[in-house]
Amino acid sequence: MKPALTLLPAQPLLLSMILALGLTACSAQTDNTMPASGSFASTDAPQATETDGNSDDPAETDADAAPAPMGTDIYLFTLDWAGSTPALGAALGHIGEDGYDNQPFFTADGGVLYTSAGETGNTDIWRHDLTSGQQTQLTDTPDASEYSPKIPPADAALSYLYQPPGGYAGNAYLADAANANPRAAHQLAPVGYYAFSTDMRQVVTFYLGEPGTEGPFTLQLIDRTTTPETVTEIAENPGRTFWRNPRGTGVYHSLADSEGEHMIHYLDFATAEDTALFALPPGVQDFVAAGLPDDRTGFFSTHSDQLVYWTGEDWTPVGDLSGLTNVTRLALSPDLSLIAIVAEDQID
Repeated sequence: MKPALTLLPAQPLLLSMILALGLTACSAQTDNTMPASGSFASTDAPQATETDGNSDDPAETDADAAPAPMGTDIYLFTLDWAGSTPALGAALGHIGEDGYDNQPFFTADGGVLYTSAGETGNTDIWRHDLTSGQQTQLTDTPDASEYSPKIPPADAALSYLYQPPGGYAGNAYLADAANANPRAAHQLAPVGYYAFSTDMRQVVTFYLGEPGTEGPFTLQLIDRTTTPETVTEIAENPGRTFWRNPRGTGVYHSLADSEGEHMIHYLDFATAEDTALFALPPGVQDFVAAGLPDDRTGFFSTHSDQLVYWTGEDWTPVGDLSGLTNVTRLALSPDLSLIAIVAEDQID
């Protein structure tokens, strides 16, 4: 059993004191490949119908017999912004116990939302308090799954993807405090990832298509204000990362080319215009985008065993991740003082 993580209060752009929890050294590898068309093979969003989080055909397996997904943890580090580019700071330990803990999302009130799997492989949403270390279970549905937690811009206290018992993914849900009054935010299903516009009029989704279909995954923009909702296909082969621009009207995401290499795009919710920006490092689809104090947008990703940062011209290494294996998801705290990095569970 790994020790629980307790963090001391964060100061803007700096942690004044650090809780020293060592990270086991091991060789770093990346596991960022896109699944083949027609399958939802993602360790990032486990499905109860998958055998190990990487099934080629989720519909083939028995949901009641599905084991837990592969073990992952959420590792926290400080970020140093004193130089011309940010630098990875001290390792603070991890969030989560043995097993699957993934999809971190920092809240403005000093918490981290994340997805955690039980023994059956079904997942629930938890919250970790960064000051006290207290862990609170927000959803409790033994036969269903909730994952991809976020704080929506409006209309609700919590959003997540809901997968009904025996289902194949689902759709985005909104819920009030303490997960009260959960309700579907759109009708299109099944989807694997999502992001709401700031005014909640639109939601962009990673659409999986119907089980057993041969077509590629697609990026679909849903207008929630029409009856029925208006669904517009934007592109094929989207990535699993969506980060809404906090100061704009769009969302950063990625699209894969025929070789599976990803490029970051910017989708404007209001106009449905999708603009290609720049390529992610080879073999990588995960990144995090954040609004900087000077009104620019900062981007982090990973390459080999390094955390990398987009300088405007290229990706430059800003931190050594050789102590982690199979790095995937990234998230930033609102004050930019912390970065969360999802990697393979380390057995103590």
